[in-house]
Amino acid sequence: MRISRILAVGVSLCLAAVLAHAASNPKLHQAKPVHAASVTPPPVLPNCAYQNINIAKYGQQPFVDAPVIRADDTTHKLTAALDVRYSDRATTTIAGCHVHLRTYNGALVGPTLRVHPGDQMDITLTNDLPENGAVCTTPEEMAMGHMSEAESEKVLSVTNLHTHGLHVSPSGISDNIFIQICPGGKTQHYVIDVPKDQPPGTYWYHAHVHGSTAVQVSSGMEGAIIVDGGQDMLPQIAKAKERIFVLQQIAYNQQGEIESLSQLTPSSWPDSKRYLTVNGQIAPVITMHPGEVQLWRFVHGGVRETINLRAPTPATPLNEIATDGNATGRVDAWQLLELEPGYRSDVLFKAPMLTAGQTKTTIYLRTAVVQGAQRLQFRTGVPRAQLNAELAKIQPSQVVAVIEISGAPEDMQLPSDAELAPFVPFKPITADELNGAEQHMAFSIQNAVCKGDAPCTPCTPPATGPSDCGIRFMVDMHQYPDSPTRLIKLNTASKWDLSVAPASVAPVHPFHIHVNPFWMERAGPDGKPQMVWKDTLLIHQNAPVSVLSRYTDFDGAFVLHCHILDHEDQGMMQKVEIVK
Repeated sequence: MRISRILAVGVSLCLAAVLAHAASNPKLHQAKPVHAASVTPPPVLPNCAYQNINIAKYGQQPFVDAPVIRADDTTHKLTAALDVRYSDRATTTIAGCHVHLRTYNGALVGPTLRVHPGDQMDITLTNDLPENGAVCTTPEEMAMGHMSEAESEKVLSVTNLHTHGLHVSPSGISDNIFIQICPGGKTQHYVIDVPKDQPPGTYWYHAHVHGSTAVQVSSGMEGAIIVDGGQDMLPQIAKAKERIFVLQQIAYNQQGEIESLSQLTPSSWPDSKRYLTVNGQIAPVITMHPGEVQLWRFVHGGVRETINLRAPTPATPLNEIATDGNATGRVDAWQLLELEPGYRSDVLFKAPMLTAGQTKTTIYLRTAVVQGAQRLQFRTGVPRAQLNAELAKIQPSQVVAVIEISGAPEDMQLPSDAELAPFVPFKPITADELNGAEQHMAFSIQNAVCKGDAPCTPCTPPATGPSDCGIRFMVDMHQYPDSPTRLIKLNTASKWDLSVAPASVAPVHPFHIHVNPFWMERAGPDGKPQMVWKDTLLIHQNAPVSVLSRYTDFDGAFVLHCHILDHEDQGMMQKVEIVK
């Protein structure tokens, strides 16, 4: 699997500067003090050690979908109960390690919620995590970048719910990420009205309290939301079997737990040798007929690592028809499909036909390791011959799924671009529609002094001794929550210039904004520019991006942030408010 953010393996997200600063700047990822003379390290539990995982022993079982909760066809209401609690260590295992993780309903992945446009989601969320000294006042008022590890752990059991990608109200008891549900059995009732014009597609939900998001999501507190309809009704797609892949990077320690933000460091995932899971499974097996088409819905539910899905064979591309829930209006045949944290992609996969004399064959969906320079080429576009040459150099890594092909051939067809084109969800944003103030946003991780609501000031840390100078996680040189609220007028549209500050020691960050998607240009599989609607986008330090967005239907406050979730928890977030 590609680890795009670790310089040690030649990739591009977290530079060596971050790691070098960690020793002199404990606030980057503060660990509990350890005194060798008085503290005995906890024992390593069986099968929980940081070692390579035998997928033949612990994986390769039939693909299992998460439980499904559907809206009632008569009342148009989905009723769901989510119980936040620790998994039962006796019965919940990953690769033989008995894990004790924060979960929805005790499972490694939450139930899939299925609705149609115009339905209502009625969700009761109960926080049955133990209190354990939790602080449940106003976590967003705590300056996470200045908190000690012990202080930050006081909010790790406080939770709430966010419906990532849905165009719904951010206020009241809807998709309000400022709600906090205290542990010890406290309950919150959510009523989320899905608009009648909500684009059908793949979305997801997860916890989103400032300070606890990374720990909870990395434990598996997430699930898919499917809005049915739209292009799914085309005959070629309607007859295709559906598979929902919630891709997870559950970074449990050698005791089978995730109990600290300091467990989620730039090197923690590759060093741990943990395995990517799909709905809690390792390398599940999918059975297909030769020529069969299946609809694969991918959700990147991990915290920080890039997942690049490599087509099983050059002749069986990953045919993307939607990104971040939004139909593209065409078939994009990818040999390498990029998924950053928070991304979704709907793919039509057609199994190859068997050759003469074959009765079955097995192929593999894998992740691929991509170098930083290659990664940038994929987004900015290169000649097709050069791109193919670069793709040929990419070595596969972990197995995501095993595809076993046998039985009678079916030779199902893909829809044409002409058939898909009417399902693009929004009209283009034209120049004369840009009547709102232009927006500029820059992510940054660098040494700075942050005091109150004033902009943080870059600084050089002293070699020894205490100082207010330390690594800060910032948006526009402000650390959440000590940052101004970005005000935007309802029923306007505007251009956004998104960038990573030149001084940032981490050069790549996935940008995500709630409520309203944005329209942007990307390079397609042929290297040519194409337009797509998204809500999450990887931003490169050396390649600022301009996107367009319009703000309709809902006023109220929400956030934009980096979707490397430990960056968000440490301050790389900003409040946005749509005003009438």
